[in-house]
Amino acid sequence: MSDRPGFSFLICPDPELIRLEVESLVELHGEGKTWDRRAYWADDELPGAFWQDLSIPDLMGTPRLVVVRRANKFLKDSWDKLTSTLSSFNAQIWPIFCLEPAADKKGQVKPPAVLTKQKYWPVAEKRGWVWTSPGLTPRTMPDFVSSFVRRKKLIISPPVAHALADALPHDAMGAKNELEKIALAAGESGEVVKAHIALISHQADMDVFEFISSVLEGKSPERVWQKVFDNRLVSSSNSIFFSFLALMIREGRILWELGQGEKPSVWVHHTVVQRKSSLAKRLGPARLSRIWHLVLEAEFGVKTGQRTPEQAFEALVGGLYSLFSPKTAQSTR
Repeated sequence: MSDRPGFSFLICPDPELIRLEVESLVELHGEGKTWDRRAYWADDELPGAFWQDLSIPDLMGTPRLVVVRRANKFLKDSWDKLTSTLSSFNAQIWPIFCLEPAADKKGQVKPPAVLTKQKYWPVAEKRGWVWTSPGLTPRTMPDFVSSFVRRKKLIISPPVAHALADALPHDAMGAKNELEKIALAAGESGEVVKAHIALISHQADMDVFEFISSVLEGKSPERVWQKVFDNRLVSSSNSIFFSFLALMIREGRILWELGQGEKPSVWVHHTVVQRKSSLAKRLGPARLSRIWHLVLEAEFGVKTGQRTPEQAFEALVGGLYSLFSPKTAQSTR
């Protein structure tokens, strides 16, 4: 039998880290084959094609990778229904279930209890088919940087690597973008020096917190709009769009928790905790709760085909600007 996992569970709140782990698994166990990839979202109503993709091999023999995003949203009936499908190894079909729960107060991510009670869960644990990560934290960031340095064959001293890990944003998409920028700056020599760390940016066009702050303070977030209309970043990949939504939800959750006087459930750099707390109090619960509505509207528009990622992103940014503008702040008091 192949050493490829019969099925895989990936548990992490960061969608980009999950994507990277999927790629790593395919590279390690994919036997050099080209996999037909099918993606589904567990928080949507799953079509009949999903269950067919899990059980009926391709007639031409093309191996199939069935990736289920947000599998933590599965209800008990769905987990139960998977029992027969996962009871035997299928060489042509590889199910990968991506669970994306928020970290708890201790910074840990756990599978839902209904999943751990299934017969196939202990099998996956025993055979090493479960991968868990809390996301990028001060503890995990050094390994993320080291992995990037190895892939790019860069040269970096331990002190610079430590300073770099401390300066990077704690979302994998943002951190990877900054590391790519530094790799380019390193040039042909491939050596990363301390001066390169100054290239790391937390501009309003990439940092959700700074964007919200700039709008609330009455400043026009030109860089955000420039990213939308000039660079057309979101039109190049759905993953970028959904990663932005994940960042928006993450920031909304942090602000909500701080506004309620609670400790954030995800890591927040100590230098910005006070700023975020002040912003959360200024926004208030009514406007903070609207963040989720805007994100869900954007996500629904893309998933149903009513909007392209680019159109949904433009509408989302426009909605956020309207929601957090000074005029709105006065009307909600």
